[in-house]
Amino acid sequence: MNFSQFCACLSGQPALLQRRVDACAGLGRSYEFSSCQMPQGCCPGQAGLGFWRDGTDYLLYFRPAVSYSGGDPRLRRFFSQGNIQRFPGFQPMADCLRALGDSSAMPASFQALNQYLRERVLGQERAVMAAAFKLWAHVCKREPLRPLSLIFYGPTGVGKSELGKAIVPALNHCAGEERYRLVWTELNTFTQAHSAYRLTGAPPGYVGYDDPPVLEAVRRCPHTVFMFDELDKAHPEVLKVFMSILDEGRCTARQEDSRGSRELDFRRCVFLFTTNTDLSGARRLGFVPDRTPSSAPAQDSALSGTPSALARQLFQSDETARQALARSGVLREITGRFSGLVGFRPLDEAARVGITAKQITALAREYGLNVIQVAPDLARALTPQNALSPRSAVPMLEGVLSPIFLAHTPSDQGRENLRLSGSVEHMCLTPI
Repeated sequence: MNFSQFCACLSGQPALLQRRVDACAGLGRSYEFSSCQMPQGCCPGQAGLGFWRDGTDYLLYFRPAVSYSGGDPRLRRFFSQGNIQRFPGFQPMADCLRALGDSSAMPASFQALNQYLRERVLGQERAVMAAAFKLWAHVCKREPLRPLSLIFYGPTGVGKSELGKAIVPALNHCAGEERYRLVWTELNTFTQAHSAYRLTGAPPGYVGYDDPPVLEAVRRCPHTVFMFDELDKAHPEVLKVFMSILDEGRCTARQEDSRGSRELDFRRCVFLFTTNTDLSGARRLGFVPDRTPSSAPAQDSALSGTPSALARQLFQSDETARQALARSGVLREITGRFSGLVGFRPLDEAARVGITAKQITALAREYGLNVIQVAPDLARALTPQNALSPRSAVPMLEGVLSPIFLAHTPSDQGRENLRLSGSVEHMCLTPI
């Protein structure tokens, strides 16, 4: 029996399960499915699922205990409540299981993409799921009419660029081939109106006519992921270049290709834009004056449910941010062309500690060391409490950890797996 299918089917036959559980309770025993296939992300992957009635209460249990580390927030909450769960009646238990059945409808290909991204971007489960869902829907199209275009917005240093950099390896991993490539562009160098020519090419006779335009990368790879960082720094004329691209999936280049064509086809591409702008109204895009902040609530609730339910939730959060973007002075005909606007929240302590551990691992690799574990207490002690962003702590980590890494004598048998532990004053590297 499959646990997810069992939860989904419970909607049609709840009374049958209750009768069987009650009948077994009358004999003084539980009603159990001895071999139940658990959802992806559970450990172990197979366990017994049992039901027991205790007076008017109903108990649900797993044998052996099951833990969950996947990306579905409903399953994460459910399995975190313990191996034995008590409900004040059969109906609350059935409602709980039916809710889990809704989450089981998410396709495995989406779950794989979401999980890959969650492992690389910490503390942004909602933003990652929103981006993964829109990416999954786009790459599954056989004949897309336009590219996918997403705006990542939120405070500095919370994972917007990190998610952008993780998307290409995630898509290639899920596709099983090197199909996608990343083109990164800093829009803080596009502050003049004429800089828009650097996207599609300068006209004949103008300076820069022979320079390769940014968007012509699509001629080399039709599955290019274009990452445009710091959208709020670009001149408004730059945004106008994207209008036909985001709507029709095409634009005209200044120069012909080897076949004599000047058309650039972006329909299978992904366009990502990042901005530190608070789309509830704190800062503005397009060099316009500040106005009264929007009263729109922050979209901080978790995402879950079937694809249709998830799509409806994302529509509501997209429209809230889209309206704020339009109020900021950006033309409505441009704001309506973006496929989605993904909000990032400030990082909590657990996420900042996890990021510190990742930074330590990355720093160790620069010294030729393979640190795969960092003691949680040490990572917490090395995490600044009042840093502007996690990236601003990197110089401090380098100063603290460099003597430890330089003093370590590598094994003669090649690179070994190491654990960093101890206190800030007395750190040590030990083989695992």
